[in-house]
Amino acid sequence: MRALRAIWFTLGKEFRLIRRDRIGLFMLLVAPIAVIAAAGFSLARVFGGDTGERGEYTIAIVDEDHGLISHTIFNAIARDQSVNLMHVDTRADAEASVRERKQAVVAIVIPAGTTRTVAGGGKARLILYTDPVKYLQTVRIELMVSEMCREINAGAIEKVRRGATQQAQYIHDEFAAAQAAAEKAHAEANRLAAASLASREVIAAHIRERIEKELNAARDHAKAAIDAEFDRIKADLNTQAAAQRARLDQLKDYLQRLKVSQTEFEAWFAQLKEIAGSRASSLPPPPSIPAAPANLDLTDLKIESPDAQLKTAQRNLEASLTVPRIEINARDFPLPKIPNIAIPSMGKMNANLAIPGTLGFTEFDLNGKETAAASGFNAFDLQVPGFAVTFLMIGMLMGVSLALIDERDWGTLERLRSVSAPLWTTLTGKLLARFVVGFVQMMVLFGAGWLLFGISLGHMPEALMLPAAAIAFAGAAFGLIVAGVGRTRDAVMPVGAIVIMTMAAIGGCWWPIDLEPAWMQQVALGLPTTWAMRAFNDLMIRDLSVTSALMPTAINFGFGLIYTVIGVAIARRRFG
Repeated sequence: MRALRAIWFTLGKEFRLIRRDRIGLFMLLVAPIAVIAAAGFSLARVFGGDTGERGEYTIAIVDEDHGLISHTIFNAIARDQSVNLMHVDTRADAEASVRERKQAVVAIVIPAGTTRTVAGGGKARLILYTDPVKYLQTVRIELMVSEMCREINAGAIEKVRRGATQQAQYIHDEFAAAQAAAEKAHAEANRLAAASLASREVIAAHIRERIEKELNAARDHAKAAIDAEFDRIKADLNTQAAAQRARLDQLKDYLQRLKVSQTEFEAWFAQLKEIAGSRASSLPPPPSIPAAPANLDLTDLKIESPDAQLKTAQRNLEASLTVPRIEINARDFPLPKIPNIAIPSMGKMNANLAIPGTLGFTEFDLNGKETAAASGFNAFDLQVPGFAVTFLMIGMLMGVSLALIDERDWGTLERLRSVSAPLWTTLTGKLLARFVVGFVQMMVLFGAGWLLFGISLGHMPEALMLPAAAIAFAGAAFGLIVAGVGRTRDAVMPVGAIVIMTMAAIGGCWWPIDLEPAWMQQVALGLPTTWAMRAFNDLMIRDLSVTSALMPTAINFGFGLIYTVIGVAIARRRFG
């Protein structure tokens, strides 16, 4: 019984301590709820949760086409209640709305001639300007754009399908009419074939009669021509034969007289030699009279008979005789008239029936480089600076807040005051020391991230020192405020931890801030972690110039000054 009573009193004491310890109750109930709420609202979009907000995504759009495609895209976007459509005039304004002003998650450009290209069967491309940090929102919008493109392509294909169906029906009807006309023509051809059988004999008789008539006329003409030619040749041959006989008689007489003269000349020459006596040998020989050929026998010479020449001439005449060409014109013969068979016209095909093209999009990053759709980025580019800021804030909590409370409990502050050291000098020295430690911590973590995880340091790594110095200053000053609010070490740890964790979660240290609802994003603007992560994202992921980090750096230095003024005022009352 005594053991049970001790246990009962122990339980009662613990419950009384918990009831009196408001910080403990806060850590048991309120803190988990706060963290769960922050994480739940932040990740609602990642897991498909409905935040119940309208227009939470802003899309900037440039309409250069002003056609049916643009109208369809506008209607499709208007159906999505989570999208707020912002019309801009130029591509430069669209890019600036994503890159500089950060008013839109994605900018869409509908190039001029998109509708005409798709209707003509070409491939049109939309242009998307995206922010790599807003990866998940970009993916969601890309899916929406892809769905729009699919609907547009499906609608165009359906329109072509209906047109093709109508054309197919039209062709089917025309083919049926042509088939009926062909059957009619076939029947008419059969009738003509039967009629031609009856008229074929009549036509053949006309042709035979015409050919016989022409041949008889040609035969008579040729016979008369041959008889006349024979009479002329016979007369010519007789005349030539008489002339040749007269010349032969003269030649015979000349040869006889020449033979007599040769005999007389030889006798004379012999007498001349006798008269010359001894000088006869010096006389030159007389010129020789050519002797007649030995085989020349004029008695056998006779004139060829005219009959042989007539036969030769007859053969030549027959060879050269041309029979007149008989021409038969088919138009001279009557044929049955072919009836006019009307075949229906196929009509004019629709020349505008063209297979439409496709509609897609091309994505450009903030530097104007073409990228793959939703290419994303190295997750460590977000996690390294995010957790570096988180642990920097925790380090400031332990190094500033807890250190001041410990120094007060240990009597260090009293000993400092005993040597006439003002409190503000002590606080200033502590803030400067923690600022240097925090800045070095950030640089070491960035170096480790580059070596171990291959994070991007941007095209100007030294620019990262600006936001790192600003968040280190703001974190040290915020630790001074926590030290002044917490009365004991046990009170500082839970309060400071939950506040820092909440600031890190809402400020985008653990996930992109654009995943959070719009109202939480507005709340995050009052936290230094938000501006630090914006600067780091611009330099490391978006690869922007150092000017993009100037405003976030200035804002965090402003937070640091405000926190310093408030922290010093609280610390004077708490530790003075």
